[in-house]
Amino acid sequence: MSSHFFCPHCWKEINDKTDKCNYCGYNLKEYKNLSYEKKLINALRHPVRENRMIAAQILGDIKSSEAIPEFKKILETQEDYYLTREIIIALGKIGSHESRVLMRKMKKHQSSLVRSLLDKTLSLYSGHNFKK
Repeated sequence: MSSHFFCPHCWKEINDKTDKCNYCGYNLKEYKNLSYEKKLINALRHPVRENRMIAAQILGDIKSSEAIPEFKKILETQEDYYLTREIIIALGKIGSHESRVLMRKMKKHQSSLVRSLLDKTLSLYSGHNFKK
C-alpha cells in the first residue's frame, strides 16, 4: 500500500512511489539528494505554518547562514507574527553580520511586537555571541 506526501516544490499531495511530481514535474530523486539544511530551507514554504516554524527554529539552531536570503524574502511579505518571531529568533541564533543587518533593517517594522522582539533579540545575541 502506498502512502501520500507533499511535493517539496509545489506542496501538492502526491504518491510516495513516484519519481516525479504529477503537478509541477519536480524530480523527487533530486530532492532526496539535497542536504538536510537545504530541505529545511525548502520547508520554509510548506503550506502548514507549524512546519514552517519548526524549520525556522532548526535552521537557527544549526546556525544556517544559507537560510538568511530565504528568511529575508519571507520577512518582506510575512504578516504572521508567530512565523516572523521564529525567524527573528533564528537570525539571532545564527549570529552573523548578515543576520544582524537584516534584523536592524526590520527595526522600522509596522508591528510594535516585532520591533520589541527585535530589540530583545539584538540585545540578547549582541557582542561576543555573534560570529565575526
